[in-house]
Amino acid sequence: MLTRVTTSQRVRPAEALRAAWSRVRAALPVAAPPTYAEPQDDPRVAWQRRLDRVRAALEQGRADLVEHGWTQRAWFSVAADGGAVRNASPAEAFDLVRPTSPVSGACLVGALLRRAEDPDRATTHDDVWGAVDELYEALHERMGHFSSPPGRVDTLARRHGKLQVLTAWNDDPTTRRDDVLDLLDRAVSRTLVGACNAS
Repeated sequence: MLTRVTTSQRVRPAEALRAAWSRVRAALPVAAPPTYAEPQDDPRVAWQRRLDRVRAALEQGRADLVEHGWTQRAWFSVAADGGAVRNASPAEAFDLVRPTSPVSGACLVGALLRRAEDPDRATTHDDVWGAVDELYEALHERMGHFSSPPGRVDTLARRHGKLQVLTAWNDDPTTRRDDVLDLLDRAVSRTLVGACNAS
């Protein structure tokens, strides 16, 4: 006896092929999605880059002190009436942090602050905080005390304390411009030694 097959019961070849292909694809393992994360630097390379940025911030701050002059008991000094120079008030200092503001001189901390606020330079706030760390340790070395290894990162509270020590040292009546430039040179040397030891 013959059975009749209608067109609705017959499997079409294209559908059979699609069904077989779906079963094969379902059996294959799924590939992991690609990751687009930035490749991580070798920690030593990242350390050297950080020390290089800190060194650049220190050198730029030194160049600013040589070019614009150095001052004490204020972040900045400005031109006064009659060609004289006066210390900027704390209220004025916040406006003078911008590198486009005209200053006649800057203290050690003020020179670094102007570096951090300059949009035309690659110096960041982290680089300036690193410079504060190195200056503080260089000051300890200069005084004959023990210092931490180059490149050490401290907490923000300790960094604020370091900033106060550097400001007090800058404003001390016995501190001279050559002392400040020497301290900057020592801090630059610390970053160079630290980068060499990291390799």
